[in-house]
Amino acid sequence: MRDHRPQTTASLLDDDSALGNIQQRAMALHKLNTQVQQYLSCAQACRVSNYRQGVLVIEVASAAWSMRLNYERNQLIKRLREHTLPKLQDIQITINPSLAAEPIKADTTPVLKRKPISARAAQSLMETAQDAPAKIKARLERLAALANKNK
Repeated sequence: MRDHRPQTTASLLDDDSALGNIQQRAMALHKLNTQVQQYLSCAQACRVSNYRQGVLVIEVASAAWSMRLNYERNQLIKRLREHTLPKLQDIQITINPSLAAEPIKADTTPVLKRKPISARAAQSLMETAQDAPAKIKARLERLAALANKNK
C-alpha cells in the first residue's frame, strides 16, 4: 500500500530519492555542457544532452553544425579525456532543430506614457457629453475627470 502523506522538499530532493538522483544528473550534465562549450568554436549551436556508457551525446541545431562538430570531434575527445572524462570513448552527434529556433521572448513593447488631458480638452469633452446618450455621457465625463486628476 502506498504512503500518500505529504513529504518535505528536503526529503524529496535527498540524495537517496529518485528526484535527488535526477537533480544530481541534471547538474552534472549542465557542468559538462559548460566545459564542452568552452572547448568548441560552435558552442552557440550545440549542447550536451546525455553521457552514458562512455558515449557523450551532443545535440546540434542542424546538419551543417553537425559537420562542423565532426571536424572538431577528435580534438574534443582528446581534451575531455585529459580534463574531465577519462573514460570517454566516443561522441554521438544528434540533430535537434529546436535548438535553431529563437526562444520566445516576453512581450517587450514599451509602455507608452500618455500625455495628460488639458483643461481645454476636458471642457470640450464635458460640452460634448451634455448632448450625448447616457452611456457615452458617462464615459466622456470620466475622460474629462482625468484632466483634474493629473493636475
